[in-house]
Amino acid sequence: MIKSLVSPLFPLMYVTPEDIPVKPLVQRALDAVAGGVTSIQVRRKEGSAREIFDIAILLADSLPSGFPLIINSRLDVALEAGAWGLHLPEDHIPLERLRDRAPALRLGVSCHSLKAARKAFSEGADYLIAGPVFDTPSKRPYGVPPGPVLLKEVAGSVPLPVLAIGGIAEGGIPEVWSAGASGFAVMGALAYEEDVRSRAFSLRRCWSRQGDLRS
Repeated sequence: MIKSLVSPLFPLMYVTPEDIPVKPLVQRALDAVAGGVTSIQVRRKEGSAREIFDIAILLADSLPSGFPLIINSRLDVALEAGAWGLHLPEDHIPLERLRDRAPALRLGVSCHSLKAARKAFSEGADYLIAGPVFDTPSKRPYGVPPGPVLLKEVAGSVPLPVLAIGGIAEGGIPEVWSAGASGFAVMGALAYEEDVRSRAFSLRRCWSRQGDLRS
């Protein structure tokens, strides 16, 4: 397990949703940061290139210096925004190609199997996102979620920090912690909340309590 790794990326990543317009999405993301979110992944697979560019630039201009802003899949946008990292799907181009073009970017990979996690590690990924852990609409194409089983296998077998994803709310955080995750990523748990800041605080506090209980 890599839970002791010191990184501004962990423990709570907010993955932006597809269906909120740019300006309110950015404001809600900033509210989430005020509540304790430690990194933001800008994901806009169904939107235009201009939308993801606008979100990235607005966040880059508004977040504290050095805050881990991560762009999903779009190397061009990540470079233009001066992002902290680039996040890639399980089926991605060779990481060495990206290292050559953008050596300063941290590279993360989504993994849905132990085999994929080991492959990403061998290629030089900086961190992994593993899941889905629990049921969530955005991850149903990957089939029935295995619970923390896959997460535990990945965290125990691959010497990289691993974030859990997929239907994670306060009630599931103890299982995610016990499986060896370095943190967790959420979308729905924050995206549509009336009080984003308070919900982010609740999620972050729940994670911190796991460490207190086990110290």
